[in-house]
Amino acid sequence: MNWQKIIKDKEKQPTVGTYSDWKEQIAEECFYQCIYCSINEAQFGGIDHYHIEHYKPKSIERFKALENDICNLFYSCPICNRFKSYDWPNDEEDLEKVCYPNPSVYNYSDLFAVSPINYKVSGIYASTRYMTERLYLNRPQLLYERRESFLKQREEEVSKAIEFLQEKIDDINLLKESLSGILALNKTLQKRSQIRPYKLAEIRK
Repeated sequence: MNWQKIIKDKEKQPTVGTYSDWKEQIAEECFYQCIYCSINEAQFGGIDHYHIEHYKPKSIERFKALENDICNLFYSCPICNRFKSYDWPNDEEDLEKVCYPNPSVYNYSDLFAVSPINYKVSGIYASTRYMTERLYLNRPQLLYERRESFLKQREEEVSKAIEFLQEKIDDINLLKESLSGILALNKTLQKRSQIRPYKLAEIRK
């Protein structure tokens, strides 16, 4: 997962328009990826398919004043945005309580662990354990994307090693490892079309 802390600056509040007009600014601030699952917009068809996320939900009366507050606006994939919806279990941002940690206060990379075995994320704190379940952060598509990312990184490392050693390689085990990494990546890529991002029942839960 490639989470990053989102830097929000009140001085960057636009002076005209409403939140829907500021999508490009918000996308850039959030590194063009979902603040919750970290999937890049390119993997969902671009900015048109992504949503403006009201961290404190605009549908909750006490947060109405934040509807067009740039510091309350983030970037989210449509799936995470729909799963979160107007859910807001706690105003207090305590990592050991059920809540949504503010992505402009915390780097989510420090709040979740990702298994290199099955590519599942797990929350380190009560808050992120809740998020993992509520936002379905181990849905099949995300597991696939994490595995693909891991294998791409491995392929790059192996390819660089082969390029560097191509005239000197005489270690059959290294050749086998190199080829197995590339074959594993290719097999994973072939599975992409078979992965359903989510089921309708999961979105409506």
